[in-house]
Amino acid sequence: MGVSSLLDKLFPSGNGDGSQGSPWIILGLGNPGAEYKNTRHNVGWWCMDELVKRTNAVLNRKHKELRFAEVKLGTCPVVLGYPRTFMNRSGTALSYLTNRFNPEPEKILVVTDDINLKPGSVRIRKKGGPGGHNGLKSIITTLGTNEFLRVRIGVGNPESSAEQVAHVLGTFDPKSRELVSAAANRAADAITMIVNGEFDNAMNKFNAKSNDEAPTSK
Repeated sequence: MGVSSLLDKLFPSGNGDGSQGSPWIILGLGNPGAEYKNTRHNVGWWCMDELVKRTNAVLNRKHKELRFAEVKLGTCPVVLGYPRTFMNRSGTALSYLTNRFNPEPEKILVVTDDINLKPGSVRIRKKGGPGGHNGLKSIITTLGTNEFLRVRIGVGNPESSAEQVAHVLGTFDPKSRELVSAAANRAADAITMIVNGEFDNAMNKFNAKSNDEAPTSK
């Protein structure tokens, strides 16, 4: 079964199909609550905040599992979504948006932190595994496929794999925060290019080089 057929089976309802031009779904991953706002795990929301600012989006706060807004990014209709669930239930928010808007599979884009990239790096991918990221794991389980676009923002790796949870839930030193904040803005630039049909150009312009990979945890 192809990805499109699989998603049609999973999410049969909606307000449109591919021929009618469904909006892009852009979901930023993060944890709700003020205590998580400045943590490494929430840099996907930093990028979303920039997109909200650029589009003057007004977020719908009525749904219990996410906040979202329907806007135009460039010339394209998009839905900007923030899960209200914790990271390991991110797929629940995406399930609601997919049911409601019925996007083509190639119009699903997830913005997330990545410990395997150095702070300030940005990388665009068409598909891939969760890489230990519980938010991506939840989304892959919900969709039944790993074939969805993701824009990843590097937050660096801890010295030991045993420290990964504390690392992603921790905050940045001033220098790293500056780098990552700038990367979140670049990620917003990349997303704008992608949804407006410039995927290859975005890959060439923004993708991190191999030397931007964070050192493997000891």
